[in-house]
Amino acid sequence: MKRAPAVCIVIPTYNRARLVPRSVDSVLAQTYTDVGVLIVDDGSTDETEVMLRRYAADARVHVVRHKTNRGVTAAKNVGLGLVPVDSRYFGILDSDDVLLPEAIETLTRVFASSDGAYSQVMGWYRRRDGAEGSGQMPYREGLVTYEDALCGRFRGDFWKLVQRDMLGGQRFEERASGGEASLWWPLLRRKPGWLVHEVVGIVDTAGADRISVRGYTPAESLQKMWAYQAVLQAVGSDMREVAPRQYAEANGEMAKWAALAGCGRRARHASWQALRASPSARSVMIGLLTIAPPSMLRWFVDRRVRWRVRTGA
Repeated sequence: MKRAPAVCIVIPTYNRARLVPRSVDSVLAQTYTDVGVLIVDDGSTDETEVMLRRYAADARVHVVRHKTNRGVTAAKNVGLGLVPVDSRYFGILDSDDVLLPEAIETLTRVFASSDGAYSQVMGWYRRRDGAEGSGQMPYREGLVTYEDALCGRFRGDFWKLVQRDMLGGQRFEERASGGEASLWWPLLRRKPGWLVHEVVGIVDTAGADRISVRGYTPAESLQKMWAYQAVLQAVGSDMREVAPRQYAEANGEMAKWAALAGCGRRARHASWQALRASPSARSVMIGLLTIAPPSMLRWFVDRRVRWRVRTGA
């Protein structure tokens, strides 16, 4: 970027020619004007490159293009590495989501009035289908602590700005699909966050390419295994002490995905950690499933998901 904006927004995208301009425009239309956009085109094969040419003359926008698709987590890491060190705050916006016009102004106002007390300030996302919000928190506004995250009180989709000087060299696990808590939660350990009452963005949960969409192929399962591995590696010891049930659940999920990916040794280790931390019928069942062939486990999980969809359980 030719200059360091006060707020830098990273937008990773892949084959979203129709959607990414909407996301970029929502940033450029903010009431807070000292903002820049870093778009990482992760090797798109559709018309994304053509659509992004409309921003070529806009000094606020910088586009980086990968020759081949490296995955959304790698694209985010490239964007984080390019955020100017002189920017005060940064955020990441998925290329199918949009910010409401006052989103950045609302969040930066909290930073400005807090004298550096918060590592991150976040607001609510509203789902595009019109639902109230897509995150879970016991209260609508207030302090978000490291313990809130570890205990499962703070989860789901929120949009945040983060203090740039707290990022350092920290990055996401590129082998993972998701698992971004491995970066955000350790920041909460250093400084708490603040949740504002306002809805600041609209999240699209309908796309089949969202990383939260469940898939059970070995490759998809491996990515999800790495997501849980990254979180447990970053905060697992604290979670075990503060919230053993959540620690057991995270290890249980890692065991499940590791088993589906054919990583039997990792699956059995994670299953044992879950049983030690918080024995339950679920952890026992997962422990038994980790010794089953991956094909049988995929069949079992697929049948269970279909049953839950059919019954609404």
